[in-house]
Amino acid sequence: MNFVFISPQFPETYWNWCDRLQRNGANVLGIGDTPYDGIPEQLKRALAEYYWVPSLEDYDQVFRAVAFFSFKYGKIDWLESNNEHWLGQDARLRDDFHITTGAGEAQMTAWRSKVRMKPLYAAGKVPTARQIRVADGADTASIRAFALEVGYPLFAKPEVGVGSGGASKIDDAAALEAFLAGRGDAPYVLEEYVAGDICSYD
Repeated sequence: MNFVFISPQFPETYWNWCDRLQRNGANVLGIGDTPYDGIPEQLKRALAEYYWVPSLEDYDQVFRAVAFFSFKYGKIDWLESNNEHWLGQDARLRDDFHITTGAGEAQMTAWRSKVRMKPLYAAGKVPTARQIRVADGADTASIRAFALEVGYPLFAKPEVGVGSGGASKIDDAAALEAFLAGRGDAPYVLEEYVAGDICSYD
């Protein structure tokens, strides 16, 4: 089984994934933006080959790396990064190389949209914060009514985004008007603010 692992050197602990894959019989092929001499010895031992690209942000460079592995080793069976930042690129690569063991672009678009994921949570009976979409041509009266219904503060975040990039807390009506006037072109969601502790396991 040919398994392409995107960015196996970052975060630092990801060599463990490659090591266990290799121990279980996978041919692990790494693509990363750290020169080979800079990756950990444990990772070097786990990889059949490592392909350095100057930037993982450049789709053409990563595409060429996968194409090289496909030419040299045959059909790619799996492609993963295990990193939220690369989810869209992973999906596009799967589509381009006909890798069917993970989500393609259409599925990933649904999963990454903070609007389209709400029905999936509801179907699983997972409670979520109430939300309204804010995009070009949005009904500002409905947005203001939503704010009155759920109360302040509100939480604003891009409909599709990684981590907390572009997110902000909106404390009152004046802050909401400033947000609506200056948010730019990207679609956002406004949600009721939920106070609590975040526990994350990676």
